[in-house]
Amino acid sequence: MNVAAGHELVGHRRPALVGKLAPETLIDIWTRTSSRLVKYGFLLELRDLEPPRTGIFDGLRIVIDPDVEFEMQCFVLLHLFGHSVQWIAPSLEANLSALQSTPEKSRFMQVLHDYEHQAGRFGLTLLHEAGIHDQDAWYSDFVATDWRYVERYYETDQIPPWDECLTSAAESIQPLEIPRLVSRQVEVRYAF
Repeated sequence: MNVAAGHELVGHRRPALVGKLAPETLIDIWTRTSSRLVKYGFLLELRDLEPPRTGIFDGLRIVIDPDVEFEMQCFVLLHLFGHSVQWIAPSLEANLSALQSTPEKSRFMQVLHDYEHQAGRFGLTLLHEAGIHDQDAWYSDFVATDWRYVERYYETDQIPPWDECLTSAAESIQPLEIPRLVSRQVEVRYAF
């Protein structure tokens, strides 16, 4: 199979534009949040993924494609942590059935929005638990941009160009307490 290299892909894989954080800030975010993620019992792996995937999770591990720009890797780590929480927290199990069984499109989009927003809130909690409290605006912009991207995908059935989905000065999201987690493998899910 002939797979395009990450630098040849379109959309989200071109240089990140949201936030434009300094490299030393991103390194600090990565170092602290990846350490915190591991303390929750998740494995973190960098591995080439089949396009257009940027990351995958299965309840036990989070895998991020190293071809993705580093700022995006930081966001994907936080966001997939949030989704991992949703899938292995017994108290959140009921929320997943609506996501998987809502046939009416407008209702599904609301359920999907709530699911994505909740994952973002758990990601912000991880950021705060890692001792980073000055990047809420950056992360909120990323969450809003990600939602616009996901929403356009579901509206058009095509992956939109990332830079057309950029959001700035988004409404601040609020952290959400991490519920009790029960480590278990779930069906592989992915970010794109």
